[in-house]
Amino acid sequence: MNTSTAPDTGPAPLPTPPQRLPEPLRSLCWSSAMTVAVVAAGYAAHRWAGAGAGMPLEPLPGSPWPYLTAWAVLGFWAFLIVRRVAHHLEWDAVIAAGPVFLGIRAGLAYRPDLTLLYGYGALTLAVAAGTVLLWRLRSRPGHTADRGVSGPCAGRPGPC
Repeated sequence: MNTSTAPDTGPAPLPTPPQRLPEPLRSLCWSSAMTVAVVAAGYAAHRWAGAGAGMPLEPLPGSPWPYLTAWAVLGFWAFLIVRRVAHHLEWDAVIAAGPVFLGIRAGLAYRPDLTLLYGYGALTLAVAAGTVLLWRLRSRPGHTADRGVSGPCAGRPGPC
């Protein structure tokens, strides 16, 4: 039995860092949350837009659910692509919320054919994903050194 009143002089235990999800799972969660938020805001804007004169709480005619589903699918993939780029450029990926919200608002107001909406959306996402892929391949370390490029960026890793 130790009855010593001397203070404990041992090192204090270090606080454990909070557990973080791996980056792919964080991106999926973030994209899902942003999709839900933007689609909910788009539906609220549709629901309370009024039928021309701005009458509050009067829904526009027709079912909005097929359009909201289309924009949720397209918006989720757009948020994933923007998150991938924003993560490496160290800027905020919330910037994609504006165009997706405006697309929801215009889609619900003008009601284009859903095949057309999915077609243009898929084409836009494919071009964006291809652009991101090319950008990532070009910004690999050693890319400029492999091609024999001279100048201030020669041999430096990453984009210049």
